Amino acid sequence: MLSRKKLLLLCVYFLATVQFAWCYFWLTRPYVNTRLYELGCERMPFQGRVLMMFPMRLAHASFVLHLLARPFARSHFWFPRLVQPEVLMQAAINVASLIAAGWFTTKIYRASSPRQLLAPLVYPLLLVACAGTYVLHTVQNFRFIYDLPSLAFFAAAMYLIYFRKPFSSFAALFVIATINRETTLLLLALYMIDQGVEGGRLEWRHAIQPVTWLRLIPLAAFWIGWQIFVHHHFARNASEFYPRLNWNVKSLLAPFAWPQLLSASGYLLLYVVAYRKRISDPQLRAWFWLIPIWCVFMFVYGILIETRVFGELIPFVVCASALIFEQMITARMTKVVSLEDSRALVRRIAA
Repeated sequence: MLSRKKLLLLCVYFLATVQFAWCYFWLTRPYVNTRLYELGCERMPFQGRVLMMFPMRLAHASFVLHLLARPFARSHFWFPRLVQPEVLMQAAINVASLIAAGWFTTKIYRASSPRQLLAPLVYPLLLVACAGTYVLHTVQNFRFIYDLPSLAFFAAAMYLIYFRKPFSSFAALFVIATINRETTLLLLALYMIDQGVEGGRLEWRHAIQPVTWLRLIPLAAFWIGWQIFVHHHFARNASEFYPRLNWNVKSLLAPFAWPQLLSASGYLLLYVVAYRKRISDPQLRAWFWLIPIWCVFMFVYGILIETRVFGELIPFVVCASALIFEQMITARMTKVVSLEDSRALVRRIAA
């Protein structure tokens, strides 16, 4: 049975999640036209991320959701924009995605931390990181219907990888998550890195052993096949699929863009890079190498000032940050205790 304090804390977490989900919805602008997306007529590559089409179509045709949306229309103060059934569906998906991401992230932290000093703060830290990544923008403050589900899928995949769950579970999740968004290709890199961790250290020769390739090549083949299929299926759609190198070079050279660029993961990404050696868990310390791989990938295909392109890294960044905080706190406490013990010993000798 959960104690009253834990139940109260869970209620607060839930309310914070709802608040973030609504703020995310009202303070950002949709870049994808929901109705066109439902009909399969949106621009590529956004239309190719088709998983969320199905709940959106369900919401559009749902009589129940139409009834549930009516009370929101009466409160213009809290809901100044029209609340459609699709809005309710997106809100429910976003809340569920955040809860799932927080649960998986907390599980990884608890397993990786010897003391678990910051366990109650992991979920709030994840929400803060999400706010910095998905909302805290001066320009390009867009939202995409598949972003928070992608965060949840990555958190679940990291959970399966960290705990070395059966590969079939990871493969099934990979297939579903790929239908949602193509960034799952980078999960294969993470899986390979994790397989290289043996005896508390990363050994690259273990990462590239034949059994790992035998597992990952079929998933990579599926990923390639799926991309070919969606690009062929939506070949008549307008497209914005092209490299973003020029855009990103200009952003890096513009000082005005730097505060927004650094807001990825709630400004914790650079912190993890700087203090990566203080990550006590060998698996998470090895996972750090996903960051440079991710940055190169997004430098070519993403728009870096849209820090949402780093959103899927949040579960790792939050866990790593919590472990770094914990290590610093523990080291400081140990130093203080040692100093007090030394002073007490000197006093006893002097007496």
